[in-house]
Parts: sequence; structure tokens; C-alpha cells
Amino acid sequence: MANEVTVKQQTPLQRFNGVMKDARTQDYLASVLGNKKDQFVTTLISAVANNENLQACEPMSLMYTAMKATALGLPIDPNLGYAAMIPFKDTKAGKTLCQFQIQRDGWMELLMRTGQVKFVANEVVHEGELVKHNKFTGEYVFDEEKKTSDKVIGYMAYIKLTNGFEKTVYWTVEECKAHALRYSQTYKKGYGVWKDNFDAMALKTVLKHIIKKYGPKSVEVLNAVADDQSVVNENNEAAYRDNEVDEQVQPEVQTAAMKEKAEEVKAQMEAMKERRAKAEQADPETGEIFSEK
Repeated sequence: MANEVTVKQQTPLQRFNGVMKDARTQDYLASVLGNKKDQFVTTLISAVANNENLQACEPMSLMYTAMKATALGLPIDPNLGYAAMIPFKDTKAGKTLCQFQIQRDGWMELLMRTGQVKFVANEVVHEGELVKHNKFTGEYVFDEEKKTSDKVIGYMAYIKLTNGFEKTVYWTVEECKAHALRYSQTYKKGYGVWKDNFDAMALKTVLKHIIKKYGPKSVEVLNAVADDQSVVNENNEAAYRDNEVDEQVQPEVQTAAMKEKAEEVKAQMEAMKERRAKAEQADPETGEIFSEK
């Protein structure tokens, strides 16, 4: 009984530290990480200690999420901007789990590690900077000296490989909003990382898109694509909860704002589909012209 009382009085941070120091956890980490175990534990404990929101997550979910970052060689230090651990409320399970997110610099790092990339760019595009677009060749021309205002109109990503292949992807602000409204339940409800830092998420999304579709496919990159934005539970099972429909939100109790956003995303998705249907691209391997859907 005394032990039960002690456990109940533990703070979330004390509970997490207790799990990390448990002999079974230490043995498991040693078997997986080898001599990197101590550094991993120190870094993770520090990250959790400095973030009260992370302390609400299930301890094992935090550990498995951090291990995904470690496996990709991406530090979880938020000041470095490579990878992040994001608390995610699992309403079905009644628990707070941890979501693994690769940030913009993390994608840049993984791309450059392939050794097949000569140059990569990922920038915000302001009004006036988009000078020319050839829908037949997919060529975009940007010029920062043509900027007419600070208004952001879109986001671009560009890669040039060592074999000479190059590709530019450009999404308008409306297309990025449509993407966020379609795939992020938190953005639909008016909060979360898309709401707090739209530019950073839009840049990352466009960069991830060009990497997935046109970038070199190293084992690391393929693993990163599979793991990014996964929510890891205490059993090391990953799911993509942010993309699922929230069953608690019923049509009859939706707010006017949510209904308006639903109509907005429908219209934006139709506009994006029409725009992309007109844009023809060349297959870099065969030279065949095809329409990007």
C-alpha cells in the first residue's frame, strides 16, 4: 500500500525519470544503442525536463519517439531544428502520446547525406518574386530583386542532383492551406504547429514533397518518410493520428468556423487539382511527358 501511495504522488517528470532509470529500460537501450545509450538517456531526460508539455506524454512513447530520431542521426534538441517531439492527445485511448516530426533542417540534412545532391533551396516566395512559370517544362524563374511587398504568396523547393537532374516545386499559400486543412486535424480546429508557425510548416511540406517524389531514395530517406509525423504509443506502435478523422467532432455540433473551413478546403482542393492537372512534367528516367495529379 505504501508503494502505491508513493507512485500516485509522483510528478509526471519523476515518473518519466523512474522509467528511464529502470533496469529493464536500461538493458533494452543498451542492447539497441550500445555505447550511445548514456548520451541518449541524458539528452532525452534534459529535453523532457525542459518541456512541461512533453512530461504529460507516456514515458515509453517519448523514449520510442526519441529512438526514431536517433536511428536517423537527427538530434532532438529543439534549438537545432532537426527533429521534434510533439505531444499528441489520443482521445481514443485517453492518453497523451508523442509524435515524431522531422523539421526542415532535418530534411535538408538527410537529403545532403545521400551524396547525390549538388544544391538544394527551400524559400518563402514574396509578391513579385515569381517572375515566370512554364507549365510545359515545369520551369520556374524567381528573382528576389523583383519583390514588390512583404506579402507571402507561396513556397518553393529546388534540388539539383549530381547527375544533372533538377526540379523545382512551388505551392501557393492557398495550396499549403488546403494541404494543412486536409491532413491536420489540429489546424482545422485552429491550433497546433500549422497554426503557430505556418511558414515553417509550409516550407517543410514543400521540401518533403520534392524529396519524396524527385529526390534520391536512400535507406535513410525512405525510413524518414515512413516515420515522419508518426505518433508512437507505449508499445512502440506507430500511427498517423493527425491525419485521421476526429470521431468526436460530429456535423451537428461543428462550429460555424469549422464549417466555413470545411467549405474552404473543398474549394482549395478543387482549385489545386485543376491547377496541377494542367501542369505537365517530364519523367526524369524515360523523358515521357505526364500530367502531375
